Amino acid sequence: MIAGNGFLDLPDKGPENADVTLLPLPFEGTVSYGKGTAGGPAAILEASRQIETWDEETDLDLESLAFHWAAEVAPENNEDHGAYLDRVREAAHAAKKDGSIIAGVGGEHSISTPLAIAALGKEDLSDLTVVQLDAHADLRDSYDGTEHSHACVMRRLLDRGARVIAIGIRSASREEAEYGRSTGRWNPWFACHLSKAGETRDRLLESLAGLEGKIYLSIDVDSLEVNLSPSTGTPEPGGLRWWQAMEYLRVLLAPSPLRTLTGFDVVETVPSQGSTVNEFTAARLLCKTLAYLHSPATGREN
Repeated sequence: MIAGNGFLDLPDKGPENADVTLLPLPFEGTVSYGKGTAGGPAAILEASRQIETWDEETDLDLESLAFHWAAEVAPENNEDHGAYLDRVREAAHAAKKDGSIIAGVGGEHSISTPLAIAALGKEDLSDLTVVQLDAHADLRDSYDGTEHSHACVMRRLLDRGARVIAIGIRSASREEAEYGRSTGRWNPWFACHLSKAGETRDRLLESLAGLEGKIYLSIDVDSLEVNLSPSTGTPEPGGLRWWQAMEYLRVLLAPSPLRTLTGFDVVETVPSQGSTVNEFTAARLLCKTLAYLHSPATGREN
């Protein structure tokens, strides 16, 4: 056990005792515009040390959880993208144990595919619902010459039978939308329709509250409005506001005997010189997800 200086500046409890294992994945092998996601995990860890452990919304103190910041899975020189993602899957599978949860800390969005597979424990994802908070549909069959691109990650999950609920989307090609709809397993909630309180918001909350079975959650920081994460690789205006996104997470993660969160990730964080907004936002996303997941007050007004 390491004294202090772990996630949230708490002692690192080690892999055997952890309730939460945070797996840092400093990967930017397929980024197509802004670069820098390789620096995301280390910056998020550093930012977390400035965050209070008490969550005022749920009244949960995250100090009550045992955290382990695992060894990073770093890409090797000239490593094939698929080979790296295979190593991510192996590392996540090895870290998972009964009663614990693996949180992937990215790194670019392509890491979500092996993390979801490891979380479920099999390649066939027909028993899994992926809840995606994202600006982009990520449904391309290939991009820049690789099917492992961050722009293809939800396509790869659909290929394996998963159902995808995509929240906050505001950038997709017509071909992506047509493919997603053709599967019958892609349920998009576009940011333009969620921008105002009303029937669409209510239907989404009802849908999230009614989910059953095994769930994997993937949070791309570009799902949020650009002021909350301005230097992510492809920032898109018109995103989710902070408490808007928190409402969706809180309802999704409310305790229910009918569903189980198998794992989650926060991806596409790019630290920028002279600012800590990006990494602090990502660290807070990790904290809020864990607070909602572990607090019996989740889903209720306090």
